[in-house]
Amino acid sequence: MDIEAFTSDAAPPPAGTYSVAVRANGFVFLAGQTPRDRDNLRHGDAPFAVQAKMALDNLQAAANAAGLSLKHAVKVSVFLRNPADAPAFDAIYKGYVGSPPPVRTLSQSNFIGFDVEVDAILVVPD
Repeated sequence: MDIEAFTSDAAPPPAGTYSVAVRANGFVFLAGQTPRDRDNLRHGDAPFAVQAKMALDNLQAAANAAGLSLKHAVKVSVFLRNPADAPAFDAIYKGYVGSPPPVRTLSQSNFIGFDVEVDAILVVPD
């Protein structure tokens, strides 16, 4: 099995020991992205919509590093501090993914200092 890791200058660097994106067996796995900028500064004080867009932009940058986009997503996991933010998230999210939309899990999380994290699995086209 060939495994290839990708990095992106357009997304924040990993905050720990992990890859931003890894390709294996026809899929690309994207690490969870939060509202951080490229200087690794988290913007948890920003309004929810700004945080959601920032997290999705970071996820898109990770997908782009592997030569794909979120239009190739087949599975997305969303973690929200407040589940009441789900409709606001969905309004932003639908502009990033393809049709049909990928399967998605939305879970509540006990984040401290920010409101959203998103990860994804992409399929590599034939």
